[in-house]
Amino acid sequence: MRDGFLLSAAGIAGFGAAPLLGYPGLAPAALIAGVGGGVAVAASGHRAKERRDLEDRVLEALAADGMGSVLRVPALDRAVVKFSHWTRGWPGVPQRIRLRYSPTVQDQSPEWAAALAEVLQRRLLVPYKVVEHDRLHCVVWVGLDTTVVNDIEVPYAQTRAERALTKLIDPSVALLGAELDDAEELLSITIRHEAAEKMTAAGARARVERTMSTMLPGRWRAKWDLEGDTVCFEQRPTLPTSIWLPTEMPDDVDDLLSNYEQVRIPLGVDEDGEEIFWEPARIPQVLMTGGTGTGKTSTGHAILGKITQFGWPVWVLDGKRVEFLHHRTWPNVQIVATTVAQQVAMIHRVWRLQEERYRLMEEEGVRVEDFEPLVVILDEFTEFVAELLSWYGTVKQKGDPTQPPTLREHSSLARKARTARIHIIQTMQRPDVSLFGSKDGGEARSNFGQRISVGRLDPQGAMMMWQNPSVGTTIPRGARQRAMTTNADGLPVEVQCYRFPSMTAPEDSDEGRLRERLRPTRARHPRLLVLPPAQKDEGQELGFWDYAMTEWVRAEHRPDLDPVVQGARRRSADDAREASSTMAVLGLRPDGRTRAFGTPPAPRLLSSGPTEESYVDDYAVIVDLDDYTGYTAPLQMRPHDVSIGDLIQVDDAPGEWVVVEEDPEDDVLEPGLVALSWRSDADERGSLSVSSDSYISVRRPEEAS
Repeated sequence: MRDGFLLSAAGIAGFGAAPLLGYPGLAPAALIAGVGGGVAVAASGHRAKERRDLEDRVLEALAADGMGSVLRVPALDRAVVKFSHWTRGWPGVPQRIRLRYSPTVQDQSPEWAAALAEVLQRRLLVPYKVVEHDRLHCVVWVGLDTTVVNDIEVPYAQTRAERALTKLIDPSVALLGAELDDAEELLSITIRHEAAEKMTAAGARARVERTMSTMLPGRWRAKWDLEGDTVCFEQRPTLPTSIWLPTEMPDDVDDLLSNYEQVRIPLGVDEDGEEIFWEPARIPQVLMTGGTGTGKTSTGHAILGKITQFGWPVWVLDGKRVEFLHHRTWPNVQIVATTVAQQVAMIHRVWRLQEERYRLMEEEGVRVEDFEPLVVILDEFTEFVAELLSWYGTVKQKGDPTQPPTLREHSSLARKARTARIHIIQTMQRPDVSLFGSKDGGEARSNFGQRISVGRLDPQGAMMMWQNPSVGTTIPRGARQRAMTTNADGLPVEVQCYRFPSMTAPEDSDEGRLRERLRPTRARHPRLLVLPPAQKDEGQELGFWDYAMTEWVRAEHRPDLDPVVQGARRRSADDAREASSTMAVLGLRPDGRTRAFGTPPAPRLLSSGPTEESYVDDYAVIVDLDDYTGYTAPLQMRPHDVSIGDLIQVDDAPGEWVVVEEDPEDDVLEPGLVALSWRSDADERGSLSVSSDSYISVRRPEEAS
């Protein structure tokens, strides 16, 4: 009270002094802050005093008669009675009370426990029961008996959770504590039980966790104390919607060999705020999947941005031809191959490097530790393969194999490159059986230890990526860069991947300034160009191997073929608009003159590349949440037939289809009902119970139908 009075007085004094000091505008603020703060402090202090008084009255009731009292303590001591976990209200009541008693108490007698509860209920006007008893140290803990409703109203969510745990674990379940938010929604609940032998089985604990997560709104996890016979259920934290890549530059990047083992590439953070890393020395290869608009490209840019800060050279195969164009001048990115001919030459050169390093180890005794690392990004590899197969038919000559040799070289790299310190980062729209080696993706998983699936998977994709048809199938479609990846223990976890600023953002914008802070301070490796193959005699056509084995040069040696130099010369805004117009593509110029279709206006590098203006940032792509492509039309199904990853409609999200994220469970509190846990595209969560005999509308992933 005194502090509140002083704070109010200070506010009034400030109100009067501000005009005298020449700051009349601060007078109202001083008055409001002082008086308002004083009232709040006084109210808080008054409630604390009332709670202390209540604690003292309970102490007197339990111990005032000394050895003749319930606790039989020789003197009144506030250390004997301790209140905690107060309920809301004025002054509220404690949900948990710790009591110390004399060793002379007959603490095994049911009458003593009943007398203890009777005194507490008489003084606090709410029922209590013993929840924990330490006879060795003469300490007993009592808690609110929520099974008896008296003058205090226990929130429904807490009561439902207690009842469910009692049925799932054992009737001995006793509440130790519960945490509620302002809307009295349950955030966590801790209980003690006497079913130690039953709960030692992992299957029994898993069933309890699964059922609780299905029956309670939100996503829940359990923390079991098998020695103390307690368990705490808490809501999983909510991941942020966007996290920029940290700008801290790594230290000790001068020697690529000495820092190799220490390099850790941050990928994002999990629900506990723990940073997830890719460690190339431990897990050499990366496989990343994700559809349009999921944020896969920005995730790839973030990985590239951090790798180049360590001074490692990076070669990029840009399967869509436009996703990495702006990285051609990024420090330590040596080449961005955008045409099939360039891409074939790049993969062949990487394969030759691999084979040469193997030869050096085998014939000349060179150690793996002597090799400098090379990172090869194969972006949108499925798109590249489709283009490769079409292109190969135009260059295939007599004696060439039926399939492009590039595919065989790629398979060799996937299996062997890691030993040569060549690190492959391969991305694709979705897991593809033809590229994964089998329907369960076993070969891909063995070759690519670090896997990242950005966005929602269908059950088949989840099986190939994670050997589990439900992992990653419930990620909200509206969440960009939300992904599943492997943590330090090799287990799949949900993460929010780091975001890289747009490569087209102006330098004076927030994103532009952030991008420049992420730019490596030193370019250790020169840019490279793939030269056009030497022309043959008249009548002889260029074949596959002419393109695959063509020469490479430093970009500075052939500015006439450097797309960066040539692009800067001819790509003003008007030039870009004219060059990409429909008339230009048809070979018609604005002045009415024509040129032969496909005739380049200047020397090009193997073939003309796309204009830089065709790049689109991940976060600029609009995701149509009303488009349910990939799912069946609505089906009528029994609740027990619904699977994780199916879509259902619920009253809490009218007109919206939400994804089922837990297997259906019988509602342990309501016989005949089935509990379904759901998650929306906005990352909202809930649960509902429906009759087991009813039918509900369900959309299933098409390949699972």
